[in-house]
Amino acid sequence: MYNSYSDEQLLSLLRDSDIGAFNTIYDRYSRPLHLYILSKTDRGETSKDVLQDLFATLWEKRFTLDIQLSLRSYLYQSVRHKIIDLYRKDSTYRKYLQQLIEHFDAQPHNISETYDYKAKASEVFEAINRLPARMKEIFMLSRFENLSIEQIASRLDLSQQTVKNQITKALKILRTHYTQTDLLVVAAILTIL
Repeated sequence: MYNSYSDEQLLSLLRDSDIGAFNTIYDRYSRPLHLYILSKTDRGETSKDVLQDLFATLWEKRFTLDIQLSLRSYLYQSVRHKIIDLYRKDSTYRKYLQQLIEHFDAQPHNISETYDYKAKASEVFEAINRLPARMKEIFMLSRFENLSIEQIASRLDLSQQTVKNQITKALKILRTHYTQTDLLVVAAILTIL
């Protein structure tokens, strides 16, 4: 129905919460944006998360959208920012993992105990890294930067309930793959760092 509409017309309808206009924008731009994201991230699941986050944000901010150029430019610029954030978060993750490894190297534990802790911590960190992008971001802000639910909600422009739900889901996912002991080991190590 909306396929013949211009981007400007679709944006106007989107601001009026027209789901058909949103779906048309998605149909028009999701495939080329997904290919663009894949070319920059080289990770299939991550690219889907970035794309989903982009369109979720577009819908959430439909009332306040301030698009100066074209919708196409806006979407590509937004996805560039999301990719930069993704790489920034990955570097933060690597920094925490490196600090953890350095902590183990500095401690005079016996070698097998140190290896076990390193292996468990590395496995748990890898599991955290495999969480969906937004969930991982919220979990890391909560656990690694010790931000409160209110602070995270404010920083990410989310409701406090959404933040609570994401943290709960992340913990549930991690608990299904790791024993409570493994998670406690990592939690104890994080308090030392």
